[in-house]
Amino acid sequence: MTFITNHPYLSLTAFILILNFAIKKFTRSQHTPLAQLWLFCISILAQACSPFSGPVDKPVSDSYYYSKTKKDICYSPMGNWFELGNTKLNADVNSFSVIGRDFGKDKNHLYFKYHIIDNEVDTASFRVSDDDYLCFDKNNVYVAFSYSSIAFRDANQENKHLWKITDADPKTFTRIDHNWAKDNAHYFYNHKPVAVDYPTFTILNSNFVKDKDSVYALKSYQLSSITSADPASTIIINDRYIADKNAVYDFQEYQNQKITDSLSTIPYQSLKDLRILMDQYLIFDSKVVYDGVLIDKADAGTFEIIEHPYTKDKNHVFYYGTLMESADTNTFEVFENKIYAKDKDQIFAYGKPLKEADVTTFGPSENKHSLLYRDKNHTYRGDEILLEK
Repeated sequence: MTFITNHPYLSLTAFILILNFAIKKFTRSQHTPLAQLWLFCISILAQACSPFSGPVDKPVSDSYYYSKTKKDICYSPMGNWFELGNTKLNADVNSFSVIGRDFGKDKNHLYFKYHIIDNEVDTASFRVSDDDYLCFDKNNVYVAFSYSSIAFRDANQENKHLWKITDADPKTFTRIDHNWAKDNAHYFYNHKPVAVDYPTFTILNSNFVKDKDSVYALKSYQLSSITSADPASTIIINDRYIADKNAVYDFQEYQNQKITDSLSTIPYQSLKDLRILMDQYLIFDSKVVYDGVLIDKADAGTFEIIEHPYTKDKNHVFYYGTLMESADTNTFEVFENKIYAKDKDQIFAYGKPLKEADVTTFGPSENKHSLLYRDKNHTYRGDEILLEK
């Protein structure tokens, strides 16, 4: 009773949901008029309880609002005051204007979200880029710390809201993609200038770049020179791999959520007959490469994808490039959810034999998209038995 008294709206909602469930059970209807009426009432109630009278400039920002009395400016991300909060700015209402999604100004101050940033920039020349990501003044280029990764913020933030990009020229600075930018003299990787030869610099793919002097692997916030690679002959294979005149290269900064800085160098004789399957498998020189590693015992001439991550050749079946020793390549097939597979003798889960499963009766418990599978003896989720019959 105390809960009902202290939380009347929540209690009423719970009561409506229970009543709605009972009506659905009785009438076997998916929707009831009661539920629709309650949703309508909730919508009206939410609008009535809103602390805002309307947005300051909706086409520019969905986060700055006039208060209910229109005497204050409020910042509420996407207007979601109920979940994301509502902060009142100490701003002059009459002169306040929105200059970006998260930027505003009045006759006295410049604001980022609800913070005053007058001491971080030249306020008179300050402007925000069209995509709301970068901002500029007459001297510098900036990016908000809150738009950067947690690791970047932890390493660089010093009681400021904007990161000043070192050596960036505000007149010529442009973004290339999420990680890269340039001006008339420098390239910038994750908001920091990189020491490369500007005229010959080329972004190859998501893992590598080069200039006339070196090929570089991309780590999170720096470039790592690959001394064995020849920049003059380096070409792009796809968004992951590159090759020079001697070898194919792959770089992984992280493996299994750990920093490894793993560089794979795979020598080759010729890439003339290079095949690429699903942008993940490279086939050349009678070799098959997956995830930067040669697949042992794979026959390049007959190698094919069944359903990723399952592949096969004339002799073997593989799961994420690992040999499934007991699988029969001629009768092997994959179930719809791609967790399970089977051949004439057995069931496999995650590439390993599911010894308890009966191959004759094994299948989805409800429909082909089901996550639960069963046979005459058990019900399975992944490689676990859930329920004994």
